[in-house]
Amino acid sequence: MSYQEPEQGLADAGVYGHFIGGDFAEPRGNTVIESINPPNGRVPARFAEATEAQVDAAVSAAYDAFHGDWKRTTVREFHHYMIRLARALGARAEERAWLETLDVGKSTAASRATMRDLPYSIDYYAGNMLSLAGQTLSLAEHDVLNVTLREPLGVCGLIVPWNYPVMRALLKIAPALEAGNTVVLKPPVVTQLSAYELARAVEEAGFPPGVVNIVFGSGRVGSYLVNHPKVAKISFTGGSTTGAKIYAAAAQVKRLILELGGESPLTAFDDADIEHTGEVAKIDCTRNADQVCAACTRLIVQDSVADAFIEALGTALANVRVGAPGDEATEMGPLVNAAQLGRVHEYVRIGADEGARMTPHHDLSNRSDLAEGYFYLPSLFVEAKHEIRARRRKFLAQSRPCCVFCRRGGGHMFHQRVELWPHGQRLYQAHQPGPACREIHRGKNGLRELWRQGGRRIVFRWIQAIRRRQRTRYRGDVDDTQVKSVRAFHG
Repeated sequence: MSYQEPEQGLADAGVYGHFIGGDFAEPRGNTVIESINPPNGRVPARFAEATEAQVDAAVSAAYDAFHGDWKRTTVREFHHYMIRLARALGARAEERAWLETLDVGKSTAASRATMRDLPYSIDYYAGNMLSLAGQTLSLAEHDVLNVTLREPLGVCGLIVPWNYPVMRALLKIAPALEAGNTVVLKPPVVTQLSAYELARAVEEAGFPPGVVNIVFGSGRVGSYLVNHPKVAKISFTGGSTTGAKIYAAAAQVKRLILELGGESPLTAFDDADIEHTGEVAKIDCTRNADQVCAACTRLIVQDSVADAFIEALGTALANVRVGAPGDEATEMGPLVNAAQLGRVHEYVRIGADEGARMTPHHDLSNRSDLAEGYFYLPSLFVEAKHEIRARRRKFLAQSRPCCVFCRRGGGHMFHQRVELWPHGQRLYQAHQPGPACREIHRGKNGLRELWRQGGRRIVFRWIQAIRRRQRTRYRGDVDDTQVKSVRAFHG
């Protein structure tokens, strides 16, 4: 399949409607949203924006399905639906990979890897269905049996980001369905093709009408969903500003899960393997054109190894193959749209105004094949102070601020992920970096030690501490359930 084939076929199909109650609805309303192909700026598809009435229809379909046959479906039947969804996703993985490439602009190799792994994610949640259970509680009374039941919430409104549209959608849909809920998905306004294909997979899997619904549109459509009285839960992944608005609107009346933006540092100590750490930093800032929520958006390097690290990273960035996503050799493609490219240029200007020195590692001026797309060259800010806004704001770009520290750096906003790179036995020493993990205020810390065995570099240990789900300790899908306490008297 060539890159042009799916693009032309989509363009010939007209305006796409929504997936409501098991059917693809006819487009309505006056607002049409164009899907833009990032490497060339062309429009492969158009989607009708959902009206408030259509959002209500989607929620009502999900509500009726939940209170109808879906609520009476057995766990075994749930399991079979999920397995069929996994098979439907795997059946046309190549076609879906091309659509995600058209949608986001990531390389076809990256899209294939995502699509290859999707069925395994569904399999995981299908297996969890058989183990989601309550507890038996011991009471002082001998004639009372007290148990808790895990029950579904009802209709879940799911709002997903644009950088991994299908994967993030399924990671919300699968646990919600696993718990017995029904869902209404609002895909991101800039990447809607993948969600439409997901609707086809749901249809192929034979889910009852209304169990999964998909409505397209801007933030206005998301607002309709957040404020709908029949929606029991909102799960949102995206920016902190939008998340704060959703929290203000829904936190008191709905179950709410917010995964918001934050800047994440990669910290290199003086005993790290600098060459390997630089290679990891390169991969982190070029995969999916650095449009990754958990990417390390800044680099904190101990002063004694800063020059060597910057040189190693610069060499790695200079060798990155920037090109069209359809080229099998491409390592880094374009940004998702013109707005994102403009945001990158703005933060590069701000960083320069605040004293950071920009060091580009590619020259795209002679690349006429990239002139129409939203490409930006891999770059590195050096001599960056901790206070610069390019360090303290997540803007999903291939530009990295590099801060130098003597023993420890100060100041933070919100950390989604922190990577610490020590080496050898110092991983276990009391002064480094164990206390650092306790001092870093964020959700997930990673300790990576590089251990040499037979000349090979091996990731020796990967330790995660997930604070935001601390109350459940062992699994996150209980967020899609509610607890019912049942007391039986048998004396």
